[in-house]
Amino acid sequence: MANLERLEKNIADLKAITDPCNGGVTRIGFTPTYREGVEYIKKEMREAGLEVSEDDIGNVYGRLAGKNPLLPAIVSGSHLDTVRNAGAYDGIAGVVAALEVARMLREQNIRLEHPYEVVAFIEEEGTRFGIVLLGSRFISGELTDSDRDKICTDDGETLRDILRTYSAGQTLIPAPRAPDTIKAFIELHDEQGPLLENSGTDIGIVDNIVAIGQMVVTIEGVAGHAGTVPMKMRQDAGVAGNMLAARLTQYVIDRHPDTATLTIGKFHLEPGSANCIPSGCRFTLDIRSGRPERVHEIIAFVKSESLTVAERCGVTIDAQQTSFKPPVEMNSALKEIIKSSCEQCGLSYRSMSSGAGHDAMIMADISKAAMLFVPCVKGITHNPAEFVHRENMGKGTDVLFNAIQKIDRL
Repeated sequence: MANLERLEKNIADLKAITDPCNGGVTRIGFTPTYREGVEYIKKEMREAGLEVSEDDIGNVYGRLAGKNPLLPAIVSGSHLDTVRNAGAYDGIAGVVAALEVARMLREQNIRLEHPYEVVAFIEEEGTRFGIVLLGSRFISGELTDSDRDKICTDDGETLRDILRTYSAGQTLIPAPRAPDTIKAFIELHDEQGPLLENSGTDIGIVDNIVAIGQMVVTIEGVAGHAGTVPMKMRQDAGVAGNMLAARLTQYVIDRHPDTATLTIGKFHLEPGSANCIPSGCRFTLDIRSGRPERVHEIIAFVKSESLTVAERCGVTIDAQQTSFKPPVEMNSALKEIIKSSCEQCGLSYRSMSSGAGHDAMIMADISKAAMLFVPCVKGITHNPAEFVHRENMGKGTDVLFNAIQKIDRL
């Protein structure tokens, strides 16, 4: 069985590696604090007897050799980055559980036929650049070398520029993985919702992950003095941004209250002075639904409503779609293995969809992929109050441990 004290210590140690914030964890990809977290997990991997490597986008691997080094690897893990002022479990639970499985294999003298790899993905949350699942998308090949010059922060610093500093002094391997190097990918994650806890279920087995569309809206107006330009003569980018944001939100509430979500996670005004009419506004849109046609419909509405608001406010609005990921079905054979592992461990389980995006949906492009959820208290996530009871972490890790061995025998 999983060592609960060891799991709890890894979670607590990583929780302590944070930028200053309001009681939670802030560990954003490519920052010095994130590097500190990476070096911690590398140390833990080495102490567990794993061969450690880092790729040229910042993903980290710990590899446990199998009997046959020519076979493709079984890979498990999740992301190590957080949103601002996050909880301690989102993503991190999956990395820590996958690492604990490696320890369990070694301590029980179980040597798999296939290599086993623990992975810690970088920048899944998209906090640094506004692009989610960045690390795994470079692994799958969806993002390529040229994207390093296109992906940039709000200040215009490119990913390539940031990597020069972040990866300085590191020995790196190429990020892209060929499909024939991975036998299967399996990700443990906290549910980030209340269903498992409310139903008293031990494990969630993910059937599919919703479609996700992302957009960036850029508005250009004219700056002016807050006290000297009459209201009807203004070309206020801030007013236009708020008007458009409200209309988009209300559209989804009215049309698709139960089948789609729209989130404005970043909203930035320029020049950002209290006594200045904003000349610029930039905000992100995250649009999700289990029905891809809903996502496309909302994206089309964003573009048409942008024209309406631009005309009314005397500004220009550019609404650009930055990504779209269709809904992803998890591999049926791997789902059956997780079910069998739950039964072997004497744990209850249920099938469910994931409203959140995960690295597993990207890894499914290059390998068989599956996910299992563990309950989190009250479904709270992206919040300092996020919490997973250690017993539930242990149950999930035990299921993962059994599943990895069954996958090895496939």
